[in-house]
Amino acid sequence: MENQTVNQLIKQARKLRGLTQQDLANQAGLSLRTVQRIEKGTEEISGFSLRQISQILKIPLEQLIMPNVNQISIDNNQSGSIKALYLASLTFLVNPLLGLLVPAIMGYTKQNKDAQYSKHLKKIIIIHATGLLLLGAFISYLLAAKFFHIRQPLYLNYIFKSWFFLLIPVCYYGVIIIFTVINYFRIKGSDASQD
Repeated sequence: MENQTVNQLIKQARKLRGLTQQDLANQAGLSLRTVQRIEKGTEEISGFSLRQISQILKIPLEQLIMPNVNQISIDNNQSGSIKALYLASLTFLVNPLLGLLVPAIMGYTKQNKDAQYSKHLKKIIIIHATGLLLLGAFISYLLAAKFFHIRQPLYLNYIFKSWFFLLIPVCYYGVIIIFTVINYFRIKGSDASQD
């Protein structure tokens, strides 16, 4: 058994327990794709994934770690999870509220958050909340002005009756996309420099 790699040991233990890859993924809280890559040996196993799998398959964690130390990388800075947060924040393209809710739910349900993860989650929530607040205030002003027949300044009438009006949502989407892309690639770049 000591000559086996981690992926072979996991695959063998899974089959002995009569579990499919999908069963293992569901019980361990991992994606099917992650389990498939781990068993093929095409993906480095994160500490979280390794712990989850060892608990489900009832294999002592040290049995997986000790003979195969150089095959395992523990994601100490949680950069994969942080990148997932930034990608999840792009759901605002479907609905602006989703860009705030999806990362917030991911952050709330994530276990073992470190300070770096919490910092990025806070940045995402602040930028989306600020954007939603400004966009909401602008739209509310327009609706209130129309409903209560408030006379608007001439320059606002000019803006609302021209193509400049479209610049407001374009700026909103543009700023958030730029923020997300820059931070995503900054995290990805820090991963590459650590390798």
